[in-house]
Amino acid sequence: MKLKASTSTQRNAARTTTLALLALFVAACATAPRETFDLTADRAALRSVALRSGPAVFVPEPAAVAPTSSDRIVVRAADDSVAVLPGVQWSDPLPRLFQRRLIEALQQCGLSASSNIGAPSKLQTDVLRFEIDIARDVAVIEVSVELVDGGGGRARAARIFVEEGPAPEHVGSQAARALSDAASRVALRIGQWTRARL
Repeated sequence: MKLKASTSTQRNAARTTTLALLALFVAACATAPRETFDLTADRAALRSVALRSGPAVFVPEPAAVAPTSSDRIVVRAADDSVAVLPGVQWSDPLPRLFQRRLIEALQQCGLSASSNIGAPSKLQTDVLRFEIDIARDVAVIEVSVELVDGGGGRARAARIFVEEGPAPEHVGSQAARALSDAASRVALRIGQWTRARL
């Protein structure tokens, strides 16, 4: 009887220790910091800095739906389902990062672009896709753009821009770089399109 009690006690102690270690491991995983990335500028795509004395344009923060509206890097599977890459994030919510990239591209195209209200023109954008398509190994960005008169709100022009680039690796830094490069290219195209209409 004494031996059975001792073995049972040892088993209970081992089980308790195992459960405690497992709980600590799960807690450590849950609180581990994510690797953080920014939309770094592709200087080759943005080319040389132009004069910023052209027409003024107000660039509000783009619209987007979750999970694209968050700070997570989005991936799309072959069945069209979306998920986020584990352990990585953008340094800010994606719309805010893309707004900064747009402003920089518009300035490079010779426009006086900013996030300040009051300009005679407004560039409204809606980020429809900003993700890694893992079935095709490409970074995909799709943005709906509308150029609007700041005063009356009349739409001058509208267009949907799509930009794709190779993304053979679907992990942190490689995925972020593929999306950053595509973002620079599409922002430059939007800047050139906007400049031609002002």
